[in-house]
Amino acid sequence: MSTVLEDKEAYVTKSPEGVLALTEAGRDAIEPWVTDLDSNVFAFTPESDTLAVAAAMARLSRNGNQLVTILASEFIDKENRESDLLHRVVTEFGDDSVMQLYPMQMVFEGISNIATKEVEWGRLAAYLEQSTRYLRFDTKDAEGHYAYFTPTEFDPDTFAEYETNMDEIFDIYSDLYKKIYAHIEATSNEPEEKRTAAWHRAVHAQACDSIRSLLPASTRATVAVQGSAQAFYNMILNMEAHPLPEINKLGRQALAAARGVAPVFFERIDKADRGGLISDQKRASREASRALADEFMPDSEVEPKQGPYVEIVSVNGTEDDIITKILVDSSDKSYQFVRETVAGMSDEDKQRVLDTYVGNRDNRRVKPGRAFELVDYVYEGQVDYGGWRDIQRGRMVDGLKWQDLRTELGHVRPDIIDAAGLTDEYEKAFKISANTHEMLIDRGYVDQAQYATLFGHIMRFSMKSNLRSLVHTIELRTTPQGHSAYRDFYIELHRQIAEIHPNLAEVIKFVNKDENQELARLGAERNREAKELTATQNAPTEK
Repeated sequence: MSTVLEDKEAYVTKSPEGVLALTEAGRDAIEPWVTDLDSNVFAFTPESDTLAVAAAMARLSRNGNQLVTILASEFIDKENRESDLLHRVVTEFGDDSVMQLYPMQMVFEGISNIATKEVEWGRLAAYLEQSTRYLRFDTKDAEGHYAYFTPTEFDPDTFAEYETNMDEIFDIYSDLYKKIYAHIEATSNEPEEKRTAAWHRAVHAQACDSIRSLLPASTRATVAVQGSAQAFYNMILNMEAHPLPEINKLGRQALAAARGVAPVFFERIDKADRGGLISDQKRASREASRALADEFMPDSEVEPKQGPYVEIVSVNGTEDDIITKILVDSSDKSYQFVRETVAGMSDEDKQRVLDTYVGNRDNRRVKPGRAFELVDYVYEGQVDYGGWRDIQRGRMVDGLKWQDLRTELGHVRPDIIDAAGLTDEYEKAFKISANTHEMLIDRGYVDQAQYATLFGHIMRFSMKSNLRSLVHTIELRTTPQGHSAYRDFYIELHRQIAEIHPNLAEVIKFVNKDENQELARLGAERNREAKELTATQNAPTEK
């Protein structure tokens, strides 16, 4: 016979065998939290308590009852949730694993673009950032300041010189936006009757695209982040170990915000023997690695490569590795047996295996299976910082790091700048930037000198991507509306993959290699306009 558990407000009953069941009161309490209480598959609604759900999920590994009964018996009461029970769950099951179950959202308002890249460094979170391709950044605030970050650690003279130079660069940016917009309008072949709102949005996007190279790395932007508590935990540790004070401060602010939502998961992050130990190790490793680079590397490199490029520097895996994996997973044979069999197969039969596994791929959203993860490429690239911001957003990569921003690798200048007769003004901004960068280094602000570089300056990075990830990234980043900086980068990367693995490169079939067209964004804007029109026409009318 079941008995009602008195200390749970009659939410559950417990059988002699220890099995919990919901009472009517329990059903009434839990029902608003789930989409379907009577289904074995359900989602939690916005009315549920996310922290309580995470704690109940953690209990599942050592509790044979249904999740809803665990919730009702231990976590449904507000008073109970605020007791030390959650602390015991975290202690018993380990804070790292439980943190994976708790989703969080956070916003970083008005931070420098250097800081945005550190916020977005982690792989296992979702990020949304204000786009420099579709927004103007020359609006001044109520105090008459442009949207750029000034390090507070500057001495007064440096502070004043830095802001004077940044203001002048933003003045040029603002002036060139208007002139480029007028140039596009004056030279476009689009008939006047077709210059709809979509066309003007496309002109605006191209104007922003054309002059975003003038934006300094100090330009402020807002980033929204969604991820597990563990993703935020690791983000904060990384930020607290960074050499730039701005990013250290943001890490502390993020910690305060996280503790305001889920303090139980962030109690140990700044303790000397827990999170503090990790941050200290990251900081020490970074500084020691810099010292070793200075010790072992020659004072000067043979003339460094100027301008954009990409080069595959190492490859791990072969076509046979992918074919072996496909056949292993589809058979009952051992890996070694299949590997030896594949080695003796004809090229024609190997191609049949690849073709069958990949299928038709009617559009780029149909991806090949995970066997393609067994081949990966390490590549080094140089690209303008504006283009890098989009490349960096493809985060399913390994070894994602980049060198400090500098000015000596050159910079880009879009053709439209010359066509519009704006070369001198454009180049003036880069001279101001280079002088500011040099001034900051001379005064001992070596790390802070990065704030003075512009989006158009070339920067260097290296990372590793598996082939399955590259199928998605290359096809996405070569679409017509993509910026030429990263379109050219990924078109060239695909060409190099084809030289190494021609059959595998054919799988990446939706690579757009057309020349950048006039108003490349226009097609997307017209699609948006058509959808808005359709939605309006199909909207119900009031009677």
